[in-house]
Amino acid sequence: MSARALAAAVGAALVFGAGWVANGWRLDGQHAAELAQRDRQALAVAEQVMAIGRAANAAISTADAKAWKGLEDDKKELHRLRGCVADGTCGVRLIAVQSGHGPSDPGAGSVGHDTVELDPDVQRRVLVHREAIGEDARKLEYLQAYALQCWRATNGEHGPSR
Repeated sequence: MSARALAAAVGAALVFGAGWVANGWRLDGQHAAELAQRDRQALAVAEQVMAIGRAANAAISTADAKAWKGLEDDKKELHRLRGCVADGTCGVRLIAVQSGHGPSDPGAGSVGHDTVELDPDVQRRVLVHREAIGEDARKLEYLQAYALQCWRATNGEHGPSR
């Protein structure tokens, strides 16, 4: 190979290498710009997810406060009723409705309802059952609201159709 051909080959290799390096720098800049754009998009999505989480937590906290207040109000009312039963100023009574065609005591002038007063121990047990039923009802309401909030947080604002 002649010196001229060798010099031309080395020159072509240098030009090719310089072009390769320049193209690599250009592609690195484009790649960096694309990565920066993806980072901005991922950050925006993460911020949206965090905002949805904060809204869901706020709604759950509101439901918690409402449920707790309802339980406290029920406990206060039951405490008042227990005190009233203990003092004998009120009581738990059963009202029996006549299924026949008249009152059980025709001379009493009633309209078909008999009232049966309960033993104090039975009255206390009725209040205990009332408390348990009330607490269970409040818990169910709370869990239903919580499930609906979870549904809304994961599937949109409208919740399940009924």
